[in-house]
Amino acid sequence: MFTKSSHSITMSDIDFLEHSIEQGLPNDFISHYLKNNGGVPNKTYFYVEKDDGYVEVSFFLPIRFDTTELSNMTIERSYSNLTSKGIPKNYLPFALDWGGNYFSIDLETNNIVLLLMDLGPFTDDAVKYLTRGFSNFIDNLEEGEEEDV
Repeated sequence: MFTKSSHSITMSDIDFLEHSIEQGLPNDFISHYLKNNGGVPNKTYFYVEKDDGYVEVSFFLPIRFDTTELSNMTIERSYSNLTSKGIPKNYLPFALDWGGNYFSIDLETNNIVLLLMDLGPFTDDAVKYLTRGFSNFIDNLEEGEEEDV
């Protein structure tokens, strides 16, 4: 369940995004965004087995329609900003954590990663693997408060 989602989108909005980034999007990502265009999930924590700890989603970025509730950000603008800073074009940002790091889909592998934005110039060390597949990421988000998880 998501709150504060942006305006609903259609397949033409998805097609426009795919054309803009010159890459196709995974079906599970498309299905999710046709139902929830960005927003704040009621389950925000994702367990990272390798670190034996959690990362927390602040909000999901909308496609096309920005809102003040989502910091006036969109996937398209975030993608453009990241690629202009040298982040490879295969990383499509879809959410942020509280520190300004981007949850992204690696469109070449379908892996979900966290792009660590505070490590200086982009290197492989700035990519933290989380899981494979967007649905797997969504399905494994957990409720909880910081001290509980």
